Amino acid sequence: MTDQPAAPESLPLNDLESKLAKAGQADANPVDVILSFLNNEVYILSADSLDRPDAAVEPLVLSNSEGQPVLAVFSHPSRVESQFLEAAPNVLGTHGAAILDSIGDELGLVINPGSEHGFEMGPEGIANVRRDFTRADEGADAADEAADVATNAAPQE
Repeated sequence: MTDQPAAPESLPLNDLESKLAKAGQADANPVDVILSFLNNEVYILSADSLDRPDAAVEPLVLSNSEGQPVLAVFSHPSRVESQFLEAAPNVLGTHGAAILDSIGDELGLVINPGSEHGFEMGPEGIANVRRDFTRADEGADAADEAADVATNAAPQE
């Protein structure tokens, strides 16, 4: 088996990166980027590995240009630069929605820091996404619950 060459920085590697690449275009819809982030696997870095039952994730947090803390998130493992791996060598995959479910109220996030396929979202933006977007599986659960309530509320004969 031969090693595959790294993909060029400008080539999108997945759906999220394709949406990020189109984000700067006049006809781009920011909702597409948010939905892709929420519904696809993304990667965080942790100082600790999860090979022990008592292991805890200590994610890599950076400072943005205003000095505010932002969680470093990557769209693909190959987007992780070596300087980040020196600080937190364990790459962990999860869904974007899980990150937003667990991120603190004072923390922003940056996707692919330093990359052309990236963006930053502050705490206010994260709060707006939490308020305005429902995960696909939560939407199905809510629809099922509504159907159950409607069925149980139907008059009995």
